[in-house]
Amino acid sequence: MHAAMPWPAILLLLSRHSRGLSPQQARRTPHAGYHGQGQIDFFEGWYNRITLPETDQSFAFIYAIFDPGRRTARSGVDAQVLASTADATKTIRASSTDCSPFAAAPHDLSLRYAGADFSFAMTSLRHQGRVGAAAWDFRVRPDVGWGGRFGEARQYSTAGWLAALGPLLSPHYQVLMSLGHATGWVELDGQRTAFSDAPFYAEKNWGRGFPRKWWWLQCNAFDGVEPASELTLTATGARRSLLAGGALEREEDVGLVGIHFNGEFWPFPEVEWTVAPWGAWRVTASYADRGTSCTIEAETDDEGCAVRVPSKSGMVDGARETYRGTLRVTMFDKGREVVSATTRHACLETGGEFDAEWVATSAMTEPLKSVAYNVDLER
Repeated sequence: MHAAMPWPAILLLLSRHSRGLSPQQARRTPHAGYHGQGQIDFFEGWYNRITLPETDQSFAFIYAIFDPGRRTARSGVDAQVLASTADATKTIRASSTDCSPFAAAPHDLSLRYAGADFSFAMTSLRHQGRVGAAAWDFRVRPDVGWGGRFGEARQYSTAGWLAALGPLLSPHYQVLMSLGHATGWVELDGQRTAFSDAPFYAEKNWGRGFPRKWWWLQCNAFDGVEPASELTLTATGARRSLLAGGALEREEDVGLVGIHFNGEFWPFPEVEWTVAPWGAWRVTASYADRGTSCTIEAETDDEGCAVRVPSKSGMVDGARETYRGTLRVTMFDKGREVVSATTRHACLETGGEFDAEWVATSAMTEPLKSVAYNVDLER
């Protein structure tokens, strides 16, 4: 895309894209493949979560690779397993400076690392690995991506087609699977937990750097919804860099909320939030052109656990999250309440330079805001 192309021409070009639903658009989310072939000053990370509501357990698996295209001080691969029970959270971590055992497909969700001390393999259908005292092997039935059910609905880029604009915005973000169902086992310290059709979630980030600060909420196991995992929620807000020509131009607060309910996708690009450094999240969001809105309130008295996140020096303890958050979500369509649900199994997170209550409005400027969050335009 030519840098001098005016915005109206860009919009016209995009509007000419086919409105038909191709098999690829329905069966996998965009950006499922690996972006790091030959990249420098680059990271890519994957986050996966299994929720076991009946036993109040969660397992999260986080993988990251840094600077695979050249040798730097932070080049390497990192893995962490977070296991949460009603009593405690256990964290197991491993890292290596050797990127050579890592391989990933550029157009499909398929990656593996076969190191001497730890290993993992991940596709859209199966996960396996071992890190320290943790081992796992489970299969996933993909149900809902980002836009609706796989095979039925078009799947969208989480931040619109702007994720294809390279270093202009960083980091990029994609929800890979809002809802899947996992069957298999996780073993910790020799104790195996088996599960069947457990709610599963997956997302990824990639780019040059992480936001200065952020908050994040996720859940696909709610009380009083039949079945309990028919409703999914992902919400986030961040202060990230907007780059121009490789130079830092400015920072902006951006946010999004995405809800799937009864097979429909409800995106909310207009987001306001009041979030404490820890313990309390209040979010209101809307899509004014469609007449929809939602309110999210979440809290925890759990201390949470440290989570390693990307930084300029590699993975560092830069975030805190809990898997036992209480969350309430209410959603309206043209003034009519269509969702009112609660859960005790939400993942709640804050990260970065977060030392005071953060009150903000998503302030992505035009024309980027309209383009990034207009799911009709992306067709």
